[in-house]
Amino acid sequence: MSQDPIDTLLSQTASELKPQRDLWPGIERQLDQPGGQALAPSPWARVAGFALPLLLGALLGLGGGYWAGQGPDRGQEAMLTMITVMAQQHEAQIQAAQSRYLTIGDTSGEPGEGQQTLKQASKELLQALKQDPFNPALLELWLWVQQKELDLIHSQQQQQRRLQQL
Repeated sequence: MSQDPIDTLLSQTASELKPQRDLWPGIERQLDQPGGQALAPSPWARVAGFALPLLLGALLGLGGGYWAGQGPDRGQEAMLTMITVMAQQHEAQIQAAQSRYLTIGDTSGEPGEGQQTLKQASKELLQALKQDPFNPALLELWLWVQQKELDLIHSQQQQQRRLQQL
């Protein structure tokens, strides 16, 4: 009976791989160092943290009236109005964040590909929400995309600050 070539190769390899250098001193040094500075949440993160639950509560309140038998026309109009207000508030947040970003040192003013993709997704979700304003999954996805758009702008700001510090 012939021996399998894989078994032959396996028997020729070392049973334990050793690193080129001892890694434990570096690991211990990093463990002994105090944790870095905790990043303070940006003002926009705090505003979003307060605004989003309030907006969701208002939307659920309007939707609750619809489901309680208030009438489909009145409830749908109120929900569409609330969605429009939310879209306008988000656009104002984007404009404020971008104007702040431009003052930090960016001269291009052009949104990046990621931001354009998120903006397009937000517009498409808004159109879908106008067709079905009481779809909670669609509403949640729209709010998530809006938050990611703001997060992207804030991360660009932080990156620009770090580059300026260098």
